[in-house]
Amino acid sequence: MNTLLLTLANMGVNLDDVADVVNNCIPQLIFFGVVVAAAIIVLIAMAVNKKLAKPTKFMVRAQSGLAVLVAFGIMLNLVAFGPMSTMLDLVTGNGTITEESGAEANALCTEIAEEGIVLLQNDDNELPLASGSNLNVFGWASVGPVYGGSGAGAISADRPTVSLLDGLHNAGINTNTELSDFYTAYCAERPALGYINPNWTLPEPTAASYTQELIDNAKSFSDTAMVVISRVGGEGADLPSGENGTNDSWISGQEGDGNYLALSAEELELLQNLKALKDNGTFKSIIVLLNSSNAIELDFLNPEICGEDYGIDAAMWIGDVGQTGINGVAQLLSGAVTPSGSLVDTYLYDNMANPAMYNFYTQAYPNAAEYNLLTEGADVQGMYSVYQEGIYLGYRYFETRYEDVVMGTANAGDYDWAKTVAYPFGYGDSYTDFTYSNFNVTESDDAFDISLTVTNSGKTYSGKETVQVYFQSPYTDYDKANGIEKAAAELCGFAKTDVLAPGASEDVTITVPKSELRTYDANNAKTYIVDAGDYYFTAATDSHNAVNNILAAKGYTVENTNGRMTENGDESLVWKWTNDTLDTTTFATSENGTAITNQLSSADPNLYEGIEETVTWLSRSDWNGTLPTETVKLALTELLKKDLKDIRYDPADYESVEMPTLGAKNGVKLYDMIGLDYNDPKWDELLDQMTFDEMNSLIGDAFHWTMPVKSVEAPGTRDENGPQGLTASLLGNDKSQLTATAFTSEDVMAATFNTEIMTEIGKVIGNNCLEADIACLYGPGNNIHRTPYGGRNFEYYSEDGFLSGMMSAYEVKAIQDKGVHVVMKHFALNDCEQDRIGLGVWLNEQAAREVYLKAFQAPVEVGNANGVMIAYTRWGAVWSGLVTGILRNEWGCEGMVITDNVLTQYVNGPDGVLAGVSIYDAMMSFVTDTLPKYKNDPVIVTAMREACHHNLYAIANSCGMNGVGADTTIKVTRPTVVTMSIIIACASTFFCLLGIVMWIIGGIKFRKTEEYKAYKDFKKSLKAAKKA
Repeated sequence: MNTLLLTLANMGVNLDDVADVVNNCIPQLIFFGVVVAAAIIVLIAMAVNKKLAKPTKFMVRAQSGLAVLVAFGIMLNLVAFGPMSTMLDLVTGNGTITEESGAEANALCTEIAEEGIVLLQNDDNELPLASGSNLNVFGWASVGPVYGGSGAGAISADRPTVSLLDGLHNAGINTNTELSDFYTAYCAERPALGYINPNWTLPEPTAASYTQELIDNAKSFSDTAMVVISRVGGEGADLPSGENGTNDSWISGQEGDGNYLALSAEELELLQNLKALKDNGTFKSIIVLLNSSNAIELDFLNPEICGEDYGIDAAMWIGDVGQTGINGVAQLLSGAVTPSGSLVDTYLYDNMANPAMYNFYTQAYPNAAEYNLLTEGADVQGMYSVYQEGIYLGYRYFETRYEDVVMGTANAGDYDWAKTVAYPFGYGDSYTDFTYSNFNVTESDDAFDISLTVTNSGKTYSGKETVQVYFQSPYTDYDKANGIEKAAAELCGFAKTDVLAPGASEDVTITVPKSELRTYDANNAKTYIVDAGDYYFTAATDSHNAVNNILAAKGYTVENTNGRMTENGDESLVWKWTNDTLDTTTFATSENGTAITNQLSSADPNLYEGIEETVTWLSRSDWNGTLPTETVKLALTELLKKDLKDIRYDPADYESVEMPTLGAKNGVKLYDMIGLDYNDPKWDELLDQMTFDEMNSLIGDAFHWTMPVKSVEAPGTRDENGPQGLTASLLGNDKSQLTATAFTSEDVMAATFNTEIMTEIGKVIGNNCLEADIACLYGPGNNIHRTPYGGRNFEYYSEDGFLSGMMSAYEVKAIQDKGVHVVMKHFALNDCEQDRIGLGVWLNEQAAREVYLKAFQAPVEVGNANGVMIAYTRWGAVWSGLVTGILRNEWGCEGMVITDNVLTQYVNGPDGVLAGVSIYDAMMSFVTDTLPKYKNDPVIVTAMREACHHNLYAIANSCGMNGVGADTTIKVTRPTVVTMSIIIACASTFFCLLGIVMWIIGGIKFRKTEEYKAYKDFKKSLKAAKKA
């Protein structure tokens, strides 16, 4: 079995996709298995029955074998023309990634790591290491680092990756090969983290495994020890967060079986032993590398918090490093490059201090069984999650409550920031120092221009500096009366300097649009408002520094707050702007003129009529009284059950419309539409030409490709995944076409705070797609790090919607400038993996717009992104409810909106096309089987026509039209794999039928033989004997 799996992996087959396919074919496989089992039972019974005559045994054997043959033919046809029919249409492509492109991408991956990796701690300047130095590298992860997560964004095992040890050697650092051989011998490969039963094992040797000779040799080799600690996440499961065990493993996905993001007993034991060796003079310094996109608890770095001093001198967060990012790690360790990365998440001593944790793992409605709703499987209806923390996610909570503690307001309680937060959002140390001066803000009609001078005030190292701009809006009586919440600091701009030599300076200007100051009022104005009151802007090194600067401007100091303030801020880096009156109109209309109003009331349990309970959202007005301390319990009602049904469409709810024109002969081709506006009247002429079957095929038959449309001469195109770069999936027959570089995880990209790097990433991915004949990219991932335990945090940028959105905007724009259309995923609230298929997410509209949707909004409005992938999640009870009102109308997204892989009945055709979904990533035939039932329904057909409009508009303005001219004729052909499957299926049908005919003929002939006559006479004699 292992050999088979390895062979499939080497062929470029994504084994997680194979698991999905097998799951989809289970009914057919069960049918075949039952027939085979029955035949075997019959044969066994016949074998042990000595009384049966030979002719009888012959016929039973023949009939059993024929039954199996017929069952196999039926199963093969059911699979080939049922669940596998769409999957087999996966286009194979002919593109090849050039060596030049690969080399460029590898160099960029290294550069991302150089600018994104974060120096957390550097006591007594232990880093950088001296040139040519020797280094003992401890920890099993030193030979098994995490390059990326699992699932759709996984890095294929085929791809050449730079190991940690090779990266260090490339930078001129020598490593202890005896140690690395010891770890390799202990465990050669990292345990697999797949969709089914993920293995959370941490293969770390126990202290007893280290021989005295190994330690003595390490002492002789170097006086420096570096420990590598890694964690991995992936699609399909969230990380377990329960009480830590005493060994190296946790049971799959169950909270309470262990805290995967705390150090294991073996890891702590390793640190204890290294500290003892440091105390006795064996080692001089201990360095820790954190190789994880999920925020590991950092209590072990602070003796006052964990109660034990592990003697750690330096620590560096490296995230998931991609194929060549390790080279960047080594360059930073060696001092060839100075660290300039900044954290994209708040790092805690105890992750349970995050107020989202109590409602992160999904819950079953307590009365789900009473209403016969499923709580497991592909068609889940009875699971939900409540975002009770509201807008107070990440630093918005930790810094806001800190400010209220300092000021003595809002019933802040005994919250202690210094004992809660290890490193704040935006934090990043350096080998040099930087100072800010000449801070100035200039206001224009629609923006604020914030300028300052950054100076490298160090004496030894050159380096880059990340400048972050935060604002604070007033928390007013109006806000408190209308359920509006305000954070003490919100990131609203950032910039990265060039490399500055010691003593050198650079002037930096950051423009902040006034729209960043708006907040959403869901309960009164029902649109965006700008409160009356004082707004503060500050340039800062991180979110905590920003709040301290603002507190300083308000007159607070460490001294006059009796130490409640952690350090004094710099009021010279703060500017105040006053808005005299409440503004409810300026931002009540989108840039394209659409009125902005509530769209998500059905997802707010306090506004939706189908929920009887009232949810208390976390509020700054009463921290102690509203802080989540347990999961929110919501009960099902008849209305909620009705809204949770698989297909919600009811013709009675819609006004009658005329049936659209189908099959017209207008002579318009998709080539004629290139460059035309979405609303150009010529589109009607083109769409009139499509037949119903063509629309059904284009919409519903799109598993990693779009079907060609003969009537308008639209070519078929290929799609692929791409969170960490262009990645292969499922049937990558020609590996050379998908050898594109896998970059670092998205959080490392975001930690660069460098939009120029994001542009370069987009260019490389776009070029890779062009070379591989890919017209549509499933990525980047724009969901939010709601907690550190999200399985796919590696695919997403940050806990902050603004940073996520802006970094994504530059990447997306560069990809689309190459003619590749992107579908950002997963729109929206795919912030956990557990039960995501069918999960109902409940939250208020302010949190949705200001945190979770913000990460998608900027790429659309700033980066001109023209498509998204719809998440499986329901907003409350409704799937796909965001597309028309927000994405299409408010933001103006006119391109393709594709579903995630269709594995469930509720991701259905009628509801989807009516909501604005335009195409289905469907390996199953759910959609193409369902939509024809509405062939005579003008409401559905009209929605299908609009869906095709969006799809063809995206294709017409993409590289999918490369090679298509005015006289091009599209020939609809099938890929070889499809043709072969059809031939096999047809052949099996023929031979089954032939076998049946031959069996009938054989039976007739057999009855005429003397042997059969003798057998009948023998049976008659037996009956006569019994009567006698």
